[in-house]
Amino acid sequence: MSEPAVLVVGSLHVDHMVQVEQLPVPGETVIATGSWSQLGGKATNQAVAAAPYARTTLAACVGDDADGRRATATLTGLGVLPALQVSATLATGSSVALLDAAGENVGVVLPGANIDLQVDGVASTFRASPPQLLVCQWETAAPTLHRLLESARQAGIPTLLNAAPWHADPAYHATLALADHVVVNAVEALAWIGTDPLVRATHLPFGHSSVVVTLGGSGVLHYSDGLLTTDLFAPAVQARSTHGAGDHFVGVLAGHLALGASLPDALRRAVASAANFVQLLHKHPSAP
Repeated sequence: MSEPAVLVVGSLHVDHMVQVEQLPVPGETVIATGSWSQLGGKATNQAVAAAPYARTTLAACVGDDADGRRATATLTGLGVLPALQVSATLATGSSVALLDAAGENVGVVLPGANIDLQVDGVASTFRASPPQLLVCQWETAAPTLHRLLESARQAGIPTLLNAAPWHADPAYHATLALADHVVVNAVEALAWIGTDPLVRATHLPFGHSSVVVTLGGSGVLHYSDGLLTTDLFAPAVQARSTHGAGDHFVGVLAGHLALGASLPDALRRAVASAANFVQLLHKHPSAP
């Protein structure tokens, strides 16, 4: 039997993290208490979280610049196998995030080279060595994502789509039907179906066979064909930072699914790991 493997496809950028006591309101300037830089992007974060459980490859696109050249060594140090394309015209993506003392965060992202990710290179990767699971997100351009999911389906590779960040563009919505499992948070679920999943309804009109809804400190729900099949409450913890917690959950979930765990068991393990994750202030090896 081959080694359990996860292929994560999507975004890689350099996160510039700034610690503040309180998030500023529009027009306000606050004094930072610390700052650092690290590799980020939803796909990168998810690959790092999956790597302790299964052989994990990250397929992404970087710029022909210092950040892009350092990404390979940084990913390797984090236990992730890099499969990086290089854009000839765009710089490595970047982001700025503000983290407050209560663990809340806000951020902005400049996609950069991420929008140059080419499907053919990724598809050749999983045709040569089929993974147990393909993981992708909505930080990838919709046409690229559509082709990627179709290619995986033709190759018989199970897929997990993290439909985040949420887009109103119908081209993104069309990708929902192509994935075997969809993961959204409460805000994204509300935008999708117009109903607040925090009510823990026994039936919600997702129109998809397998949907996982993450509710932060309130736990996780799983719906199959619109029916609630799993309802897990999260442990009560003191969060130090929620930045990247959703990505960590997705990565751990993917890793355990690749190991052959049932979905309910993988969800339980991912919830427990995410609860531990938010209690720490994570600083991965610096990219710059």
